[in-house]
Amino acid sequence: MYKVGLLIFSESKNREDVYKQRKPIQDREVNRFKEELEDEIEFIVPGEIRSKNDVRIAIEELNTSDVSAIIFYLPIFISASLVVHASILTNLTIIIMGNSTEGTLSRLSLLASGGALDQAGLSNKRIVGDISDQATKQELLRYLRVIETSNKLKGSTLGCIGGRSLGINSNTADLSQWIRIFGVDIEHIDQYEIVLRANNISDDKVIHYKDWINEKYGCVCFKKGRLEDEHINKMIRSYLATKSLIKDYELDFLAIKCQPELSNGYVVQCLNVQLLNDPYDAEGQKEPFACSCEADNDGALTMQILKLISNGQPVALQDIMLVEDRRMVLANCGATASYFAGLSDKPEKNLGKVYLQPHGFGAAGGAATQFVFASDVFTYARLFRRNREYQMAILKGKTVEKPREELDTFKPTSFVEVDINSSDFLKEFGSNHIHCVRGDYVKELMEFCKYKNIEYKVY
Repeated sequence: MYKVGLLIFSESKNREDVYKQRKPIQDREVNRFKEELEDEIEFIVPGEIRSKNDVRIAIEELNTSDVSAIIFYLPIFISASLVVHASILTNLTIIIMGNSTEGTLSRLSLLASGGALDQAGLSNKRIVGDISDQATKQELLRYLRVIETSNKLKGSTLGCIGGRSLGINSNTADLSQWIRIFGVDIEHIDQYEIVLRANNISDDKVIHYKDWINEKYGCVCFKKGRLEDEHINKMIRSYLATKSLIKDYELDFLAIKCQPELSNGYVVQCLNVQLLNDPYDAEGQKEPFACSCEADNDGALTMQILKLISNGQPVALQDIMLVEDRRMVLANCGATASYFAGLSDKPEKNLGKVYLQPHGFGAAGGAATQFVFASDVFTYARLFRRNREYQMAILKGKTVEKPREELDTFKPTSFVEVDINSSDFLKEFGSNHIHCVRGDYVKELMEFCKYKNIEYKVY
């Protein structure tokens, strides 16, 4: 449930006769507005606004309340100057709404107030329509979700474990730019921290995880020298070590380099990243923790946005293996959440379809997590920079499930039906990685980009 301030603007104190005449209309429309939203929004209502002093008192209350935004509700014709005055006194996001009931003159007030704010360059979101209309209601709730996503990003920290991987420049980020646009910090951590902490994990905990893996996964496909019992131990230790890093460094999302130092010198990190992104592990249900591989900072940020905007769903990083006008084939070297194998919060529904296969590279050995994405609608997105300015690519597709046995790779793979111009996509898309979340969040991402003044393109 969203917590939102509600300023109810009314007739000015200079027109008491008009106020008394129209107060019943105002009360009727305000009650109707609140009743329509009572299941989704907790309103903080300081009182009706009829003067500048009313504005000052109300804004002082809301500025110290834990609200994510303020709705300026204009049930009847009101003084636009009071709306402007309220906007000047708050830094909270402002949404202006009215109604379409005949005779209220609410639309007239919406135009006068919105025009006054735009004229002064005061930021606001104008939502047109009646709250009884589902499209209007969904537009409001979608925008509140965008605001909450932005607010939750602000003050968060990415843990970047290791530096640039495999020379992929588009995986790096500018800390100052992140702080300016998103309010996000980056904590750089040496990869040796994983190895150092892994050695201190208790054997009992490793055994508990190993028993869980042997029970739940479809297969642990051992191969001498490439995937043996010791590799499983090191991958489990890597995951538990990373969890301790998250706690000690107070991290909110993560990017792990892996290649080539850990993949050659310790063990590949695919199981680590898979378990972080999943909504469960051997200790039970947990919140998915967005984590990219190859130290992909912009990828991790995209994943965190997708996670927040979808109310905490698991998200994924994938390599773009094939793009055609009607389909894409996406795969990753093994770090995708097992959730996508069965699309269930219950590990037994997903993990039985996941095969831990000997990884195709990395001198140290270890496992990749092989499976095929289950069939459903997904939203795909990627933040990248062109001429140092952020853009977001957005598209929607439907995955087509195929038998795992048909895969000619050790990688988790998704076969996606899309309707795009592949030539335009390949000429413009700014990364070899793309990210996904289950469901249709195209409109939310478009609104998020507008909110953050980021250019976007929907393919």
